[in-house]
Amino acid sequence: MGMHYGLIAATATRQEFLTELTRHAGEIEVGPPAESHDEMTIGERNGHTFVLDATMTLADEDDMVLEMSKRLGTVVCAGAETVSGTFWLTAAKDGVPLRCVFVQHAGMTRGMAIGDPLPTEADHPIEDPDGDGIFAALAWLGLDAYGWLTEGPSDVLHWSGERSPAGGQIREIKQTHYERYKRPDDDNRLSQLTAVVRDEP
Repeated sequence: MGMHYGLIAATATRQEFLTELTRHAGEIEVGPPAESHDEMTIGERNGHTFVLDATMTLADEDDMVLEMSKRLGTVVCAGAETVSGTFWLTAAKDGVPLRCVFVQHAGMTRGMAIGDPLPTEADHPIEDPDGDGIFAALAWLGLDAYGWLTEGPSDVLHWSGERSPAGGQIREIKQTHYERYKRPDDDNRLSQLTAVVRDEP
């Protein structure tokens, strides 16, 4: 089916993470144990915190991740929406950006990358449809998101959405890149895209 959600991961406890997230995104509440249909969930595993974000809103806030890393150590946001061919990953440590990748095949003719490729990218590109590249990158950064997704624990995360995280330099760079390489809005646009046919598992 492919990956259709975003992730945030941090080398911090859940309480540390929530305190910092509230500083940037406003009111946050943690609810009961999560179920498969919940759009945003949070959990702590081995002292690290993970958020699954099916809305792909908070998990696409690159500048927030950079700011949060100043207090939390390593923080990563990543995700994919494979229908449009969108993939992203931003990793930061102690306030320093490590890697930023932004690909959107439906909207851009050329992807964007900042920083040196992570060692995992040679065998597992970030734009892998099943998210293998994202999970490999997270694991290399010491954040086992796959283990958390498969084993938990996980609780519902409620974000009011009344205050959006502040944008910054990364958002500006991505927007400038998008404007420079966006696909022309004409009748030939779809002819420039290639459908990927995948075998059933």
